[in-house]
Amino acid sequence: MELSSTSLATSGGPPKSGDPSIVVSICDIRNLLLHLLNLLGELRWGRCLMPYPVRISLLSALFAIAPSLEAASSRALSIYLPVRAEGFDPLHYEIVLNHLADRYRERLDGAECQALDTELARVRSHLNLIRPAGCPAVAVFADEGAGLLTLVRLPVTTEARLEVGPLLLAPIEHIFDQHPPALVVVADKEEARTFAAVLGEVLPLHHLTGEAVKPSRAGGSSASSNQRKADNTTRANLRRLVTVIEEDVRRGSFTRLFLAGPDEARSVLESLLPKRLARMVAGHLSASLDTSPGEILTRVREQIDALAD
Repeated sequence: MELSSTSLATSGGPPKSGDPSIVVSICDIRNLLLHLLNLLGELRWGRCLMPYPVRISLLSALFAIAPSLEAASSRALSIYLPVRAEGFDPLHYEIVLNHLADRYRERLDGAECQALDTELARVRSHLNLIRPAGCPAVAVFADEGAGLLTLVRLPVTTEARLEVGPLLLAPIEHIFDQHPPALVVVADKEEARTFAAVLGEVLPLHHLTGEAVKPSRAGGSSASSNQRKADNTTRANLRRLVTVIEEDVRRGSFTRLFLAGPDEARSVLESLLPKRLARMVAGHLSASLDTSPGEILTRVREQIDALAD
């Protein structure tokens, strides 16, 4: 299969056989630096700069849908907002943001208050542009010096929070415990697409095009020979897809796998999965190669809700 892709943030390949060295990923290094910041904060200010240890798997999955977060400094603005069920109303979010900021300002000095106002102005403009709807809550991260301004949709509601410092990821970590990142695979005999379903977002990852599977029209002895060729081509195409799935799972910290596509191709794909991946299959989706990411997200949520019941 030919492959085109939008790659996840990678964590580096495994050590070669017999090599005693340890391969350290970008996420590992970032995690270590955040812990060092915590220690320095405790020594100098008597408080942690990062209020909890960040799971490397959390960072990997989160950077998949919001890679700009990697640039965040220790002075980033993190905001969590429940989404207004009645529809977007800028006045509502203005009131909520002002309330959160007023409660937080007493902790800041003059320069920090000015920085907070600058970031809040950017967040307000971003909310008015995105007009969040159709999800229970959002997280917004802003850091002008790092060129960061991103909104992440969340699959469950959360309390309104605001904090200045290293990225506040504790609420997202709790959500991941109930809604772990999932890999969605939509495949037929010749073509496949994979998607990352992370929090309230669906990100296209790969589009694979394999060898054409020619239907058998001949009769007699040629029919069975042509059918075997078609079956072998199908299995070869889907084996290449399995290789891509294995790499996606390794890089993206996925713990669930959802399969979609025509029954015959899906059954063959499932039979080719290694045991470790087969155990990750959480359900089958009603989706085709033309299904939009938004529709895929809706169907993944339906499956997750069904699993929770």
